Amino acid sequence: MKFFGSKLATPRRLAPIWLLLVLTGFAQAVDCPRCQKNKLPMAGHGAAVDGSGRLNVNVQIAFSGTVSWSDPATGNTNSNIWNGVQGAALDWNNATTSTGQATNYNFNLNQGAAAGDVDVRIVQDSPGGTAIASTEATDNHDGTFGPPYTIKLPPAAASWPPNYLLAVIAHELGHTLGLGHAYNNIATCGHTIMNHASATGAVITGSVQAQDVATANKHYNNRLNCTANYGSPTLSFSGGYTDPNPRYYYPYTCYYYYDAYDIYYQCDCRENGQYAFTVYVLEDVICF
Repeated sequence: MKFFGSKLATPRRLAPIWLLLVLTGFAQAVDCPRCQKNKLPMAGHGAAVDGSGRLNVNVQIAFSGTVSWSDPATGNTNSNIWNGVQGAALDWNNATTSTGQATNYNFNLNQGAAAGDVDVRIVQDSPGGTAIASTEATDNHDGTFGPPYTIKLPPAAASWPPNYLLAVIAHELGHTLGLGHAYNNIATCGHTIMNHASATGAVITGSVQAQDVATANKHYNNRLNCTANYGSPTLSFSGGYTDPNPRYYYPYTCYYYYDAYDIYYQCDCRENGQYAFTVYVLEDVICF
């Protein structure tokens, strides 16, 4: 991002740049977390089992094959995973906006659902890269994506602290509702289940927030009003970088992502202006 003035700028003349950056951050906060316009709302399978009239969304923990979460000795689903999925489902089901509106969906942990009726499947598999978990949507091959979804949790998730596991799964369930990450300055966006970090970088193993529900409903009502796209790069930088020195908050590691804005003076000596300095703006904090 380049800024030019009518003549050689002074530090005093650069003040509006800082104001612009601040205002940009507040503009982004309108969509916290961001929702994805190319991800289709879920149709679900029937009415919610709680009688609320919401759409029933069948969630199933894999119980067979190489991605199963079943204990080979007993055949029972790993209890920590079971409790984490159940807790995360209830977290979303019970959450409301600041005006008391719930989401349009009701997550239902349904191990008896037929394969074709499963909307979200929880499997034991590598999420890839440095991710602690991941959610994959089905490619409709028309530029849109949607259900069924596959949430991948690594084998280590079986021993994660219960509250942390619940928060991770609730985060991944948020992706099935059309939510992307809250890639804004955490001080602007505040706490959301789509970005677990607090302003200090510590992980918050809290619950789904009112703004998470509001954005999920925004996606359901008119996804074209959303500001993000599924399948696009998770972070977009102009010379940005990842902090090479992560902070440690036992037992988590936090990385700080910055975006770099090059500031230029305008003068007659160079066609594109003279480089002044670079401003680094904190865009996201990810802990795992």
